[in-house]
Amino acid sequence: MKKLILSAAILTLGVFSVKAQRGSEDKTVKLSIGAEGALPIGDLKTTSKFGFGGSAQAEFEVSDNIGVTLSAGYLTFSGKTISIPVSYDPITMQPIYGDYKVQSINIIPVLAGAKIYFTEKLYGSAQAGWSFFSAKGASSANGFTYAPGIGFNLSPNFDLLVKYQGSSKNGSTISFLGLRAAYSF
Repeated sequence: MKKLILSAAILTLGVFSVKAQRGSEDKTVKLSIGAEGALPIGDLKTTSKFGFGGSAQAEFEVSDNIGVTLSAGYLTFSGKTISIPVSYDPITMQPIYGDYKVQSINIIPVLAGAKIYFTEKLYGSAQAGWSFFSAKGASSANGFTYAPGIGFNLSPNFDLLVKYQGSSKNGSTISFLGLRAAYSF
């Protein structure tokens, strides 16, 4: 299933990599590859440490200050060692704790959205889509994902995006603050 989703994302990015025509104006597609770092917050902070990964994104220019985006990526969060009650003292009935190493969590987000350029360098980003989660020894899951952010173009080919990304499923939210450093071509 993961290979199918990743293949579809790569194919879609490939299709968008050509120039598109809209009336007599040429509109361009900007492709970018980025490295991502992620700081878990909320429920994810309890069980996971820092996350890292990468992503690919296509941005189709629809006007001078608006771009439509499609992205796919991969993030992994290393698990923490947490203390959990493993038994109880038979006399005091106090819990006896043991250490448990939480498995790494892997996330594959597939998102679509928009960029709105406030200036030539500063932009807002909003994306939504679906993420797929896996961890060794656990069943896989998926959920609705949203990612608002603010970005800054450092040069025509390099930009930074700071974002909040959250995924909701059955009343639980997996969320993090992320930083994407991307090279565009």
